[in-house]
Amino acid sequence: MRSVFLTSTVAAMGAFTAFSQAPPAFEVASIKAAPPGKINSDGMKHDMRTGITVQVAPDGVTIRGSSLRGIICWAYNMFDYQVIGPDWLGSERFDIVAKAAGPVDADQLHTMLQTLLTDRFKMTTHRQTKEMNAYVLQVAKSGFKAKESTAGDGDMEIAPNQQRMQVVVKRAGVPQLIDALSNIFKAPVVDQTGITGRYDVTLDMMKYLADMKPSETGAPPDPQAIILRGIQEELGLKMEPKKLAVEQLVIDKAEKTPSAN
Repeated sequence: MRSVFLTSTVAAMGAFTAFSQAPPAFEVASIKAAPPGKINSDGMKHDMRTGITVQVAPDGVTIRGSSLRGIICWAYNMFDYQVIGPDWLGSERFDIVAKAAGPVDADQLHTMLQTLLTDRFKMTTHRQTKEMNAYVLQVAKSGFKAKESTAGDGDMEIAPNQQRMQVVVKRAGVPQLIDALSNIFKAPVVDQTGITGRYDVTLDMMKYLADMKPSETGAPPDPQAIILRGIQEELGLKMEPKKLAVEQLVIDKAEKTPSAN
């Protein structure tokens, strides 16, 4: 009898341990290929770091018309340049609606999305560290030029005008600038400005474009060079190149069609 009791106890403890180590998962989740055309993004947010259209609730997340690459970046809190995988990750777009059994914090939400992607796309990954070209963002000798925001409370607003090559930004902080620059340059950008707070900024790139001539091969001016000059003259910030060891997520396998909901 004692042997049976011990055997049952050990089995129960093993089952409990396996259950307790299971990755957190959503109670219900739907993943579908996004229909072509304009995204229905009412009430949703364009995430600057990943480029996805997302709405976060206390008990889940909704994503519309977003590439699997962008969704992976959001789930793992990474930039595009950190995710290595097939080209189709950036072209195939999906809608995701996922709900947990109850309220979860931000870290749990991201982990649950990782579990969902692994399960539905049969995704396998590994991590590696690679030395990459990077930048350090610093205050230039001219000093920081942006003015404290007078736009009141709320999230950051961006109003680009492609015809005038002008961008009006309200309530922006340096972290948001870092996100934008990291995506534009496809490289890590390290903040060494020491600047806090939120600012209203107007970046007018047209005047810099007019000053820059095409290269000897006839290629148009380098947009990155225009941005480097613009943030230095308009914001009083400079970007210095450096080498940096960067963690990357390698997608070893992923199926284009997610398994049934």
